[in-house]
Parts: sequence; structure tokens; C-alpha cells
Amino acid sequence: MVDSFSDSYAEARDKFLAAARDAEARIHSYGRDDLKGKDGERLVCDVAVLGTDDADRAAIVITGTHGAEGYCASAILHRWLASRAADVDLKDLKIVLVHAINPWAFSHKTRATENNVDLNRNFLPAGSTYGRQNPSYDKLVPFLHADGLHARDELAAHLAYKSFLDEHGWHIENEAWAGQGHRPDGIFYTGNGPEWANRIFRGIVNEHLGATKTIGFIDWHTCIGRFGEIAYLIFDEEGTPEHKAAAGWWSRGEGDRHAFNAGAVPRYEGLLCKAIRQELPASRIAGAVIEFGTVDEYTLFRADRLDRWLRSEGRDDPDHDLLREDYLNVCCPRDTAWRRYVLAEGPAVMDRLIDGVLAWRE
Repeated sequence: MVDSFSDSYAEARDKFLAAARDAEARIHSYGRDDLKGKDGERLVCDVAVLGTDDADRAAIVITGTHGAEGYCASAILHRWLASRAADVDLKDLKIVLVHAINPWAFSHKTRATENNVDLNRNFLPAGSTYGRQNPSYDKLVPFLHADGLHARDELAAHLAYKSFLDEHGWHIENEAWAGQGHRPDGIFYTGNGPEWANRIFRGIVNEHLGATKTIGFIDWHTCIGRFGEIAYLIFDEEGTPEHKAAAGWWSRGEGDRHAFNAGAVPRYEGLLCKAIRQELPASRIAGAVIEFGTVDEYTLFRADRLDRWLRSEGRDDPDHDLLREDYLNVCCPRDTAWRRYVLAEGPAVMDRLIDGVLAWRE
């Protein structure tokens, strides 16, 4: 059964809240009064808290950083709450479940915020300057910024993209993915200041984790990795206690570098998960961005181009809503086998986070 999945933000929110209430979680809601969702609905980031408020250890799970990818993560939270929450010993642990931190993008089935900001590039540390130019991104603009959508042109663009990187080095792709602050119409845009969701997430961290000494996290994503596999991206330096802890929780070795064409994980700037340590420098914190692979690299290339085009030149396309569903199907495939895999593995991955946090010793 795959009924934990939803077709809209409103449906996903209703399912999450119902499951959280059934699990006797304390619910905190952070709404927006300045924007509405795709269907005119109120936009809210909901947080469900289980366990004691004064626990020294906590696990936080974040969904919807890249809006459309939140449909997968929402289904995992729903299934975990419905089938696993009652079995967790919460005496010494707090569990914080963040549903739809980027609700506008979740509702509109896109990646970035209402300002086309990639929220996972927006959490720059204090003292950083927004607007950094990224020459590597400019090199890829001719391939990523489509003028229109036609299958023949998309294939030609992808072949040219691969030929360019084969000649000049795939490190350019990693450098482009790291984030760029000079193309507001582009992908991976850092923005020119903290987004609404940035401020809300920092507030959630301080409100619900401020007194916690040991914290483990998952920030759920999709698309990186092959169909039918999970990629674990641990951003602490290898050899540190934090990296060793997270790698041990999920039995990882040197990481999942194979998920990237350059053979290394990009040096992303402004990651949401790093804001936990920015806000709580005295706590020990470990975890991972965890990705369910969905499609081959050509399909992902097309999806990135499509999402960007729909946000700019394609806003008034008569097939806009159909194309949005095409994009969502890349981020959260309707494939039944894939959805069964997600609902079997996702809650188990959360269980290993919880067990790891409880067992974490220096």
C-alpha cells in the first residue's frame, strides 16, 4: 500500500497532522500570511514534537527543503508516525519532525522558494556575503537555460553539455552546483539574503533544540543517486567524531561520491543542515542529507531545465500545470515499486537515526 503519498501540499499536510495527532505529538505551526498556495490554501510549516522537552538528546527530521522533493519525505514521516512512533522509548529523547519547511515550493511543485532561491544554498553563515559570482555556473548557462521545450532540442542540449564537460572537466558541474548568487533566473541561486524559511528554520532549531546537548538529523531529499538506491551525504570532515557517528548509524564507508559525475561531493554553500550547528555551536551534532535516487542523469538534466524554464519564460505556457506534474514525477515518481521501496526503507533509516542518537558516545 502506498497511501502515505499525496498529490497536493494540502493533502500531505492533512495526512501529516492526522498521523502526528494520533501519535500524541505536540504540534507547532508556523504560517505565512503574505502568500497562498497553488490552490489558494494557507501555507504552513508544521512541526510535530515527541518526547520530553528537557531531553538531552534529540533527533530532527526535515522535509521539503526543495519543495517538490517533500512529497517523498512527507510520505516517510506519515508512515513512520503511523507504524513506528509508538515503539520508540522517548524517556531520554526528543523527536522533532519538520514538515514542509519550504511550503510555497511544496504547494507549487517546484524546487526553489517564491523568490527562485534554492533554500539549500541560502543558509550562509554570519558574515558571509550574498551575491557571489560563480563563473562555473556561467559556463553551463547555455545548456541549462532553455529557450523552449522540445525533445529534439533537449537531447541536443544534453549531448552538448556532456561533450563540454568531457572536454573541460566534470569538476565544473560540481562547482556550478555549489551555488551562485548572480543569476536570479537560474538554478542553485543563493538569493540576496535569508529567506522566510531560513528565518523560520533557525527559530525552530532554537525553540525546540536550544537546550539539547546531542542532536542527530536527517534532511530528506530526492533525485541524487540511481533509481532504487539511497545516497547518504555526510558533510562533516571524514575522521571527525561527527562523521564517524553518522557513518556508523547508516553503515557508510567513505560516502556516496559515486552519485556525482565528478567522483566527489560538491562543496555546497548555504546548506540548511549546517544552520543547526550555526545556531547551536555548543551542541554536538551529526547527520546527513539523505537522497532517494529517482531517475537517470538525462532525465534529471531535463527536469532541472524544465523547472527553471517554468519559473521564468514558461510561466504562461498553456501546458504549465501538466509540465509541473512532469517535474513532480521526477522528484517523486509515481512508480509503485519505487514508492514501496521508499515506504519500506525511509522509516527504517529514521529508526537508525534514533537508535544512533541514543547510543552516541564520545
